[in-house]
Amino acid sequence: MHREIEKYLAHIVPLLLQRGIEITDKREIAYGVQLRLSRGADKSVLNLYYSEKKGLSKVIGGSASSELKAELEAMLLGERNPYSGPGLHSWNSWIGSDECGKGDYFGPLIGSAFYCTSDQVPMLKEIGVDDSKKLNEKMIYHVAKELYLNFPGQANSVIISPRRYNELIADFKQTGRNLNDLLAWLHFRVISGILDEKPNTEGVIIDQFSKGKKARAMIVPKYPDVNVVERTAAERDIAVAAASILSRYQFLEQMEKMNRSWGMSFPLGANRRVITSARKFAEKHGKEKLEEVVKLHFKTTQQLGL
Repeated sequence: MHREIEKYLAHIVPLLLQRGIEITDKREIAYGVQLRLSRGADKSVLNLYYSEKKGLSKVIGGSASSELKAELEAMLLGERNPYSGPGLHSWNSWIGSDECGKGDYFGPLIGSAFYCTSDQVPMLKEIGVDDSKKLNEKMIYHVAKELYLNFPGQANSVIISPRRYNELIADFKQTGRNLNDLLAWLHFRVISGILDEKPNTEGVIIDQFSKGKKARAMIVPKYPDVNVVERTAAERDIAVAAASILSRYQFLEQMEKMNRSWGMSFPLGANRRVITSARKFAEKHGKEKLEEVVKLHFKTTQQLGL
């Protein structure tokens, strides 16, 4: 195996493992090496070749519908790169924001914002920043800690406990507002916390949660010189992806604290397991304590039959 291929493998293998991509087979082929890769049921093949004339060449195989293949192309070939900017923005400094917990009956609502510059993108990719929904819990913890360690002062999170969440929802309803208004306020809080410290930021990109783009409407009047984009699938942007990881990390941390505090293991989501767990909690601690662990306005509350 050529030395240049060995050097390249030493660089990419840790990155593959960070993303939960397993190397199931490795063998030498003519002029190079072949890696068989998998993540769950999704599979792909990476062939690496080296010649003095062409240098290092990479060929990625797999089904056209394979998400793993698409991710490898983005990561290794620079094709379909979700963080390259086209269709999103071309700023040199910007903030991305995302939230976690709005669909979970148990636990808090978390909002996070992350500031980055274009020259930091390679390092963010290297430590494994990606849409949090693509990362397992172990990777969420690993990447979040790397973000806090390597990018101090560039992140801001707000944790809304279940009790506070229920109070806010009640207050918002009294003035004709709803969950989307609360989410807009949350995004405004985390973003403004960074903008006040970094006033020369060129733009803000927000993972859109409503057609009304309410977060943008709150930010623009206070920061008229900042470009604000609120759009769906914003996790394609690396700052939003970083924010989504930090929100998920903080959510998991708060859920673990709740589990220890109440001596239970609270399930995520809003399904039958959640209903069973909520009933057990009410039996053990009293239904009046539900406001400390659940989001009461969910339809799930009526399904408890308490």
